[in-house]
Amino acid sequence: MDLSIVVPAHNESSNLKLLVPQLDTTLSTLEGEYEIIAVDNASTDDTQETLAVLTRRFPTVRGVYEPVKGFGSAILAGLAHARGEVIGYIHADNQMEAMDIVRIYQKLTQERLELCKATRMDRHDGVVRWVISRVYNTLFRFLFHVSLRDINGSPKLFTRQFFNQAGISSRDWFIDPEIIIKAQRSGVRMGEVPIYTKPREHGSSQVRAATVVEFMKNMFRYWRKK
Repeated sequence: MDLSIVVPAHNESSNLKLLVPQLDTTLSTLEGEYEIIAVDNASTDDTQETLAVLTRRFPTVRGVYEPVKGFGSAILAGLAHARGEVIGYIHADNQMEAMDIVRIYQKLTQERLELCKATRMDRHDGVVRWVISRVYNTLFRFLFHVSLRDINGSPKLFTRQFFNQAGISSRDWFIDPEIIIKAQRSGVRMGEVPIYTKPREHGSSQVRAATVVEFMKNMFRYWRKK
C-alpha cells in the first residue's frame, strides 16, 4: 500500500457523503495503491450508517469506530489501521480540496521529504480566530524554532518510518503541533504546500474557546521538555 488517508469525523455525516467520493476519485489518479480510513469519532448523528453505505460503494474505503471523543484519538485510531508507506489525514469538514492531498503527496515523494503539510492561504472562520491563529503560530515558531507556517494546517502527510519513530500520543487537538515538534527535533526534512480553503457548508466546528487554552498549556509543556 502506497498511501493511507485518515478522515477523523465527529458528526460529519453530511460532509462524508461529499468528501469520500471526491477523495476516491482524486486519489485514483495517482500511481500505486491507496486507502481511505474514515473514523467515526463518537458521533451522535448517522455517521455509522453513512460509513456503511460508503464502504460498500467504494472498495478503497474502510470505516473505523473510535468511542473516545478527541481529534487526536480519532487520528491515532485511523493510523493504527493504516497500511501505507505514506500516511496522513485530512479534516472531514470539506474545507480542503481532495486535490490538495495529491499535491502534498507528490511534493513529499518527489523531494524525498518525511513530512509535508498544507498551509492555508485564507481562512473562513472569522476575525477572532484569524487573530488567535496568527498569535499562536508566531509564538510557536519562536518557541520551537520552526520555519513552517500554519502549524495546524491539514492535510498532513508523513512517512511510516517517521510516524513509527516519533511516538505521537496526543489524544486532543494538540496532535498537529506534536507532530511538527517531534519532526523538528528529529531533524527530518519537512515541506509545505499553499492551499485555498472553502467555507464549511455542513455541520459545525468542534473548536471551542477551551481549545485555545488547551493548545497554550500543551505548547508550554512541550517547550519546557526541550
